[in-house]
Amino acid sequence: MTNFHWHRRSQDSIAQHCLTNSKRPESHIMGVYPTHVGKGLGCHLWDTDGKKYLDFICGLGTNFLGYANERVNVAIADQMRFGASHSFSTPVEVECAEKVKELFPFVDCVKFLKTGGEATSAAVRIARAATERTLVLSDGYHGWHDGFCALTPPAIGVPDLIRSYNHEPAVMKLGEHPIGPDVAAVIIEPVITDHSRERIEYLKDLRAQCTKHGVMLIFDEVITGFRFKNYSVAQAFGILPDLICLGKAMANGMPLAAVGGKYAVMNCAEYFVSSTYAGETLSLAAATRTMTLLQRQYSVEDLWLRGQHFLDQFNAMWPEQIRIEGYPTRGAFKGDPMIKALFFQEACIAGMLFGPSWFFNFPMAAEYQNAMGTIKEIIDRIRRGEVTMKGEMPKPAFAEKVRQK
Repeated sequence: MTNFHWHRRSQDSIAQHCLTNSKRPESHIMGVYPTHVGKGLGCHLWDTDGKKYLDFICGLGTNFLGYANERVNVAIADQMRFGASHSFSTPVEVECAEKVKELFPFVDCVKFLKTGGEATSAAVRIARAATERTLVLSDGYHGWHDGFCALTPPAIGVPDLIRSYNHEPAVMKLGEHPIGPDVAAVIIEPVITDHSRERIEYLKDLRAQCTKHGVMLIFDEVITGFRFKNYSVAQAFGILPDLICLGKAMANGMPLAAVGGKYAVMNCAEYFVSSTYAGETLSLAAATRTMTLLQRQYSVEDLWLRGQHFLDQFNAMWPEQIRIEGYPTRGAFKGDPMIKALFFQEACIAGMLFGPSWFFNFPMAAEYQNAMGTIKEIIDRIRRGEVTMKGEMPKPAFAEKVRQK
């Protein structure tokens, strides 16, 4: 069945026509990009028309080891024989938590959840319980929950102000209120694309300010977790938060996220964070296997070398008009909006998928060099004025709007 067929059916059956904001057809070049895909293997996707693509979106960063990684699949299949959700806790969750602690030694214990948005919301709740304060300062994108969405109007369906019990805003943008003894937590994406010396010094100062005033520092590493050297920004630069949120690449595409921290913080009070599916064993088995493979078989440092090579080649082509800013496994396209749109369009036609965020995964390291000639040829044709828009200009996803503030 064709993309058009599935798109029409989704309009009749899926609210807002899509489950994920950045997967909306209007987030890409409508009329050119596929709306639905049938399968993924390694760093490739096949749409429902059967066309094959080299995928630089990587499932929004989830497929770090590649789609349908065989060894992760085996772990899922092995666990499937014993059931997915049980009436009591299982050894699988204990083993997965212990593996998290191996990779993140500053973490004593964790709570597993299903999504990054749940992890960040849980972290805020834990921080409020630990400090017995309410106000949270936020920077970056942390999911679709009310307190975060209210920072970027208009957010239809979200109250104008999410207020605390003392009628003050419960969540404010970082910088609009001083970090002081009335603040429960600062939650921040430590690196979005900028990992410069200045950014790291800023994070160090933020850590010092939070420590001074007894404020919980929360690093939202749902995206950077596992993709960064030493598995996190926190460990790469020795800036340890009180709570860290993980997700995306953690289970190589299976639905799992976590919030972790020191024992005293994670067990500070009778806060309520609970989910029937938090202990679902297939995702936990996938995460344990993914983390084990990152320890024993896959080198993030080596992947960074390949990813930096891609960035260097791409950014040398026409940096005044189109470039990727970021680190070697994740970046964001910058430059002239029309030039970016024309590039996305022509790359899609040539069998490559790019989105506002660029991701680089392990299978891509063996494939990307074959695409560089085509990428250069596309950019050269755009420079010569030989390319026109065949579809509609993309509209930014909600997360992009938040990060532009």
